[in-house]
Amino acid sequence: MRLNQREWGAILIALFVVVLSGCGGSGNGEPVHSVSATNTAASTGSGDTESVAQGTSPRTEEKSAPNAKQDTQIVSTKHGDVEIPAHPQRIITQGYLANFLAFGIKPVGAPYWEIDSPYMKHLSEGIEDIGQIDGGSVEKMLSLNSDLIVTVGGDEKLNEQYRKIAPTLVIPYGTYHEVHVEMRAFGEILGKEKEAEEWLAVFDDKVKKAKASIQGLVKEGSTYSIMGPFGKEFYIYGDGVNRGGQAIYQQLGLTPPDKVRKDLIEAKIDALSISEEKMADYAGDYIFLDISGGAEFDENSPIWASLDAVKNNRVFKLDGDRFWPYDPIAVQAQVEEVAAMIQERQGTTK
Repeated sequence: MRLNQREWGAILIALFVVVLSGCGGSGNGEPVHSVSATNTAASTGSGDTESVAQGTSPRTEEKSAPNAKQDTQIVSTKHGDVEIPAHPQRIITQGYLANFLAFGIKPVGAPYWEIDSPYMKHLSEGIEDIGQIDGGSVEKMLSLNSDLIVTVGGDEKLNEQYRKIAPTLVIPYGTYHEVHVEMRAFGEILGKEKEAEEWLAVFDDKVKKAKASIQGLVKEGSTYSIMGPFGKEFYIYGDGVNRGGQAIYQQLGLTPPDKVRKDLIEAKIDALSISEEKMADYAGDYIFLDISGGAEFDENSPIWASLDAVKNNRVFKLDGDRFWPYDPIAVQAQVEEVAAMIQERQGTTK
């Protein structure tokens, strides 16, 4: 039977409709599901829209679309909700490598400064160097095929580029000032609340033993300062993220001078630049000295030499490589190291 042109056209249209109906879904019947970070900058007028509120734990809520290939969760921040994978597999982090390693999670990329930390070298093998802690190589990060970026995010222009690579959670530098708060916050983000408590139980036991090891080695009421030159200035440090402050004051419970307590700790200031003439106002019976940032420091200067801690051999010199890090793994080690310093001086510090 011969078909005319009109009849051939009808048959071709029918076949085309059948093909289209067969391509309406994916091969397994699941819809394509993609995840990206929520960016609310346009609506809030704030650049740091995905940042976690300072000093708070983010609220997380799991979310799953029907037949979705990957579950997501919503992390509530002070500027809005951020959608991230519930079970990320290829994480890039800037400033929070130790937090992931503490949970047994190895990111694919991190800054060299964290990878080479003396507290993480044995855990960081295979992690790719992405450059600076506050400005990683976008090209390198793109090549790692990340599904989540967690960053201190000091540069909003870079944050915008990171968001184009993967869902990006910004947790600003200095958000956390205490190990328990920090570990529980990350436990919530990662869905590992139980593991956070297990890690903290070990941490608390080590702190307890370290405190017991120095009990009675110093006079009751003795005070401790953390100070030293950085660059061309001289700084006093509080109980936050600088120079072992968390380990010395928060965990070991060593007493700061009243001036340090009032001007830094109660004021929630991590570091304060002072003149040389004011050293004595902040100096404790014992001093933890940090010399860093290319600073030149004359330990024979009359003002420094006149301090009681200096005259009585009660100055402990801090190793910058070991006391600059402020992550939970570092703080845990610093607690034990500070206790060991005090034990070594027990013959002269009673």
